[in-house]
Amino acid sequence: MSFLSKEAEPEKKRFVEKHLGKTGFVVGLLVILASVYSQYAIPSLNLVSGTLLVYGLPILVTSLIWGRTIISKALRHMYTALRYGLGYFGVFTILGLFAGFLIVFLLTFFDPAAINLLNKPNPVLQVSPELAWIMVAFSFLVVGPSEEYLFRGFVFGGLLNFFKGRHWLFLALVSSIFFAGAHLYYAVVYGVASLVQFVDLITFGMAMAATYHVSGGNLLVPAVIHGAYDAAGYIGVATLSYIGAQLRELMMLIGLIVAVFVFSRRKK
Repeated sequence: MSFLSKEAEPEKKRFVEKHLGKTGFVVGLLVILASVYSQYAIPSLNLVSGTLLVYGLPILVTSLIWGRTIISKALRHMYTALRYGLGYFGVFTILGLFAGFLIVFLLTFFDPAAINLLNKPNPVLQVSPELAWIMVAFSFLVVGPSEEYLFRGFVFGGLLNFFKGRHWLFLALVSSIFFAGAHLYYAVVYGVASLVQFVDLITFGMAMAATYHVSGGNLLVPAVIHGAYDAAGYIGVATLSYIGAQLRELMMLIGLIVAVFVFSRRKK
């Protein structure tokens, strides 16, 4: 027997769904961070076991929470997502480069010894040329889709859902900080100089979050851009380092050209 009026029952349902949704979001976020950081406590992980722990477990948990909602939006407005995805990638990547140069300048002035840390090799790219080709495919098939699903689909999508009064750019920044924080190994390797890498990660996350927002939840385009950007680094390992660098520069150039075209037309 219910003591609530018919008018009060829908309000109660919305209240319960809202608070259960927030609880699920927090649980999902904690699982993502715990899974990502657990790899540092278990150094014996190989590619398969590491993938299952870092990506498989959090994807399973977040899918049980909001999987249907995330997937239902993943292919929305493909043309819009592609145009703005490339455009935002070009714009935010250049902003990240300028911010990185500024950090290097400040470190040169205040802590010159820290600059030497940037000469250390990227720990992610310390693989054999043979394995690097496998990692190219891995970037497209696993890393790009998984990280976009978790950090744009779940984290950024959840923030948009629960903080409707906040501007999406602020929420994109918050989700991108979580995304950058998942790459803790840069801080371990580069120390204070890792600010350069973290700024790059944050601006990249902002570009993908902007794409997600403008397209109404598209994840395919961010996943492909993400996979291509990571794959370029491994192509440099498998072939010659300057080839990987030039591929990334080509992506940035294409992004800037698309940005000029898209945003100039939007202004008109």
